[in-house]
Amino acid sequence: MKFNKWFLFLIPIIAILAYFSIPTAKPVEETGADVLKIRSDKDEAFKSGEESPIKDKATFKGLKYYSFNKDYIVDFVLEKAEKAKTVELKMTDGTTEKLILFGKIKGEIGGFSISLTLYQHEDGNFFLPFKDKTAPTETYGGGRFLDLPLTNVKNNRLRVDFNLAYNPYCAYNEDFACPIPPAENTLPIRIEAGEKLFN
Repeated sequence: MKFNKWFLFLIPIIAILAYFSIPTAKPVEETGADVLKIRSDKDEAFKSGEESPIKDKATFKGLKYYSFNKDYIVDFVLEKAEKAKTVELKMTDGTTEKLILFGKIKGEIGGFSISLTLYQHEDGNFFLPFKDKTAPTETYGGGRFLDLPLTNVKNNRLRVDFNLAYNPYCAYNEDFACPIPPAENTLPIRIEAGEKLFN
């Protein structure tokens, strides 16, 4: 039986992101303290949580990540679709998941112009599935995800921290199903940030 529980960590991750979006004396993205906190909390949840996709929790020692790199924190220009509509993303088990098509985000990473399709949950927060050149040798071959709170939007720009890119549950356990990033969100560059292959 397949479980469409790829979004189980969405709420706590968004809560943490919202907390760290509050201005401080020194922006947390300069040190990556917020990213390390999120990774630590996720490791603990995967090791002991009832909803964890990890099969052998006894030997689980934590997930693998690229080192924090502030160059992968990008302020993208938001291009909202003329009319919001509900679309269906294909899942790895052949089913579909309904999301709101928000529009596009456009910006630059390492001198390359990037355009990505952006989705939105019913609660208003954003969902960004993507795949890059690190897959499938360094990162999950099916692509990675980003959950982005509305608090990341300022002056028609969306701050995207690729250090928070994560693998879906199906990367760890075939009993779970997860969305497949659309073809237009396949990047021709390497995003050496975020979660890596587990094994």
